[in-house]
This record gives sequence, C-alpha cells and structure tokens, in this order.
Amino acid sequence: MAGHQQAALRRAIGERLRDLRSEAGITSQEKLAELAGVHRTYVGRLERGESGVTVEALAAILSAMSVSPAEFFTPFDRPIRTRGPRRRDT
Repeated sequence: MAGHQQAALRRAIGERLRDLRSEAGITSQEKLAELAGVHRTYVGRLERGESGVTVEALAAILSAMSVSPAEFFTPFDRPIRTRGPRRRDT
C-alpha cells in the first residue's frame, strides 16, 4: 500500500477511535490507555493517525470501550478514497 493510502487509512482509523471513545464516555486518551493496557502516547498517536495499529492493540482498545470489531469496522464498508500523488504532464 502506498504511503499516501496508509496515511489516509490511519487518519480514518484514528477518527473512528476518537469518536467511539467519546461515545463510550471516556473523556481522556490517558483513561482509555489505562483501561486498554497500552501507553497513553500510543492512543494519542493512533487518534491523530500518526501510527498504525496492530490487531492485538486494536482488540484491547475496543474491549476497553465495550465495542466489537464488527461495530468498529461498520463505517469502513467502502474503500477509503485517497488522493494519489500528482502526475506530471509529459
């Protein structure tokens, strides 16, 4: 997967995690990290789309919010549209 596609996917995952955290009533990234057993800066990097997430970490974070993987991925029923690199006219 090209770098720009990875960045778009990471941002979309981060936005989804942030929305679900808010819906779960967990007001801070630090509290979510504590509940999930991950480092607080990791949650911040995920929500900002700066880091990729492993299946294991995602499962722990979703469990801490009482969210199933199916619920998490529901909005991702279509490919994430990304802007590719600009092509030069030749």
